[in-house]
Amino acid sequence: MIIPTDHSVIVISGTAITAVMAKVLDGRHTAMMLIVVFAATFMDGLDASIVNVVLPEIGSGFSVDTATVSWVSITYMMVLAGTLVAFARIAADIGVRKVMAVGLAVFTLGSLFCGLSFSFELLIVSRAVQAVGAAMMAASGPMCCTEHLPVAKLGFGLSIVTIGASFGFAIGPAIGGFIAEYTTWPWIFLINVPIGFLVAPLMLKAVPESSEKGGKIHLDVPGTVLLCSAIVLGTFAVETVSQSGMRTFTIIAAILCLALLILFVRAERGKERPLLRLGMFARSDFVAIFICLMMMNMAYMGLFYLLPFFGQICMGMSPLTVGTFLLISALITAAFGMPIGRMSDRKGRKWFCVTAGLVTAVAFGLLAIFAGNMTFGMFLVIMVPMGLGWAFVGGPMASRLVEHAGDERDMASSLTNEAYYVGGAVGTALAATLFTLFSGSGGINISDVTSSMMLDGFVPTAVICTLMVIAVAVISFAVRDGKDRCESDR
Repeated sequence: MIIPTDHSVIVISGTAITAVMAKVLDGRHTAMMLIVVFAATFMDGLDASIVNVVLPEIGSGFSVDTATVSWVSITYMMVLAGTLVAFARIAADIGVRKVMAVGLAVFTLGSLFCGLSFSFELLIVSRAVQAVGAAMMAASGPMCCTEHLPVAKLGFGLSIVTIGASFGFAIGPAIGGFIAEYTTWPWIFLINVPIGFLVAPLMLKAVPESSEKGGKIHLDVPGTVLLCSAIVLGTFAVETVSQSGMRTFTIIAAILCLALLILFVRAERGKERPLLRLGMFARSDFVAIFICLMMMNMAYMGLFYLLPFFGQICMGMSPLTVGTFLLISALITAAFGMPIGRMSDRKGRKWFCVTAGLVTAVAFGLLAIFAGNMTFGMFLVIMVPMGLGWAFVGGPMASRLVEHAGDERDMASSLTNEAYYVGGAVGTALAATLFTLFSGSGGINISDVTSSMMLDGFVPTAVICTLMVIAVAVISFAVRDGKDRCESDR
């Protein structure tokens, strides 16, 4: 049963914009769709973190050095971030059903090829295939919520996207540590295969074809080439900024990225069907919320990158133990994410977004303060506000971005994931650079980094991340909710 439902009229700057009638799914189909969205984002989040744990084993297996094996992660992030916007435009044109189903199939096949790779070159190509599928999933996942859920449940739906990704990302190190200890590295990819084969056909059943837009693809090819190339080059620059041997290539990539972005903006102006409607970014409130999402991910993923090293070097933990502690944080996000998303649907987003910054600041501040004398008990306590802060980010902050996007709600929902991936990549690179700068560990193998050096780099990096999330709280407070804006404009 498909129930046609009109979205409310939203008043923005004195102009009435009525959303196109959306076909909201009934309870049964909604439940199936959200299961698929959770599974897709879980696999994507899992794959983003689990691989890093077994990179040493992959390097040893193919007899490649540390710098070379890092391309297993770099390739995935470049292709995913570079193609996400293009797939978001395709999903906005034709609907999410086929894009999500095909994305799940491509990701599953890519995972299978990765697990069966008999050469390093084949593994890199398979990672690129896997990333294309992940980009399709990341583009259509949030859009499932904006297209097939009523506005009153948007925060709840987008919280499931966040919970799936964060739970997968957090549990990755623990599963990766288990696999590294008891099996072989191909299983980090092969565990995706049965999940993918189950949920890909479920997507076709969850979202009936009659509920979709059924439009034609209107892809701006020149704009797609320019923007995707810019994002790929920008991601490459960010991912390699901490590698001294790649410095020249990093600078060249950054310059080319900036040049292509300028060309993209000029080319998109005046087009009837642009890849990305730049008018969204002319709205100061939309830009402010997008920056908040980016900064939260930069700070969160930056410290998340350093925490396993801190746990092993300063606290004597095994990789499996560190992963177990981080899993506690993810469980808290999972437990509170959906209730918080529901509350934000009823009470507005503003104070939830402010709370996200403040609660995360408490966690990061405690890490900086107690780093020198960290106990297992205190580390466990810190995991609570760390997980809770992320629960306040997902539904409320993502929904707030969508609500301030005017008539580009679908594309804005996919841009939340672009903020996650680009912000995460920038945050990881920034944390690695800050750590190297403050610790003086440049050129030193990680196995030779002492506890004292680790603290010298970790503490100031944690302080800077704390200041970033406090800035998120301040900016979130300054931006009015969509309802507040409507009322004041009237």
